[in-house]
Amino acid sequence: MRTSSIRSLSLGNPPLRRRPLERLGPFGSVCVVLTALVAQGLLPRYISGAGLFDLPLLITVYLAMTERHVPRGTLIGAGVGLAQDALTHGPLGVFGIIKTVIGYLAASVSQVIEIDYPGVRSVLAALFYLIHQLLYWVTQSVLLGTDAALDPARTLVLSAAHAGVALVIFRLIDGLKSPR
Repeated sequence: MRTSSIRSLSLGNPPLRRRPLERLGPFGSVCVVLTALVAQGLLPRYISGAGLFDLPLLITVYLAMTERHVPRGTLIGAGVGLAQDALTHGPLGVFGIIKTVIGYLAASVSQVIEIDYPGVRSVLAALFYLIHQLLYWVTQSVLLGTDAALDPARTLVLSAAHAGVALVIFRLIDGLKSPR
């Protein structure tokens, strides 16, 4: 009787119970990335202020977090970043480097934090925007030697705006997912 009471005691925290993973699928992921890249290029022509939002960053964060697999998240970030680099007039590789780091961090965080809640994903999107901007500033000023200005107040405001946009975009993409 004593051994059964000892077995019933749990040591440490119980394992994290997660809902079954849902998958967007490779075709859906590519479509979402392409849509974000096209929207990033076209929306600023028609909507003033749309160029302030980094839609490929939000897609990178979303896909890396939902994969919950660090190597895949890193590759997603590299792919999205290099595709974004190919469409910009800046030096090739800047967004590739930065989005690779963001993909790695997002996938790593998703293994520790439950990311199924919209508020958590929104806060993480804002945090990753801040990290992205810091990495962009470091890359531009240190590696490339250009005069890149870092405006902390504007960056914080845009971080909050990205959190709001992430709520909407992540919800829309959730509607496209199918169970694994």
